[in-house]
Amino acid sequence: FCLARTFAITKGEELAGNIKGFTPQQIEAQCDAFGPALKPYVAALSLKSAGEVISDVSSFVLDAGMSPAQMSGTAQICLSVGYRTDNMDVAIGSALLLTSLGEPVYGEFLGHHLAQGFGATERVDLAAQWYEIGLNALDSGATPAVLPGMPDRGALLRKASVMLNGNAAATQPAGQAQVLPVFNLD
Repeated sequence: FCLARTFAITKGEELAGNIKGFTPQQIEAQCDAFGPALKPYVAALSLKSAGEVISDVSSFVLDAGMSPAQMSGTAQICLSVGYRTDNMDVAIGSALLLTSLGEPVYGEFLGHHLAQGFGATERVDLAAQWYEIGLNALDSGATPAVLPGMPDRGALLRKASVMLNGNAAATQPAGQAQVLPVFNLD
């Protein structure tokens, strides 16, 4: 999660650096205004299935009056701002927007929030749905949202996701030696 957060902050700051006529403080204020609008969807993340939340956020997107490309760029910048300022309504809301806008690799971020209970209620069952959305996108050839140059990251993320549900055996193909140690610290 820390790696994903850091990567999102860096990417958003690079995008924000290309915006003319706004100071970083003005960009932050604009993103802070996103928080209240997205709060109901952020709350739903801990209560509803991934499909239901995506459907709800998609309706929000349609009513927002922004082009999908404009909303995607704004959401990437606000994801960065939300993480940098620890405003989880903005960060999680931005990841929800990106996932709903057809960038399902951002489902990974939502899985992290639910798996760790950071900005959302800890719900491993729902986290698995969001991780699966992100992993399916990677399996289909989507560009990763985090470390696009690390080809094994999807496999590591899949293993971690499966282990969340207590099924470490399912992460290892038959006949293959385990590469990383696994410690169960109950």
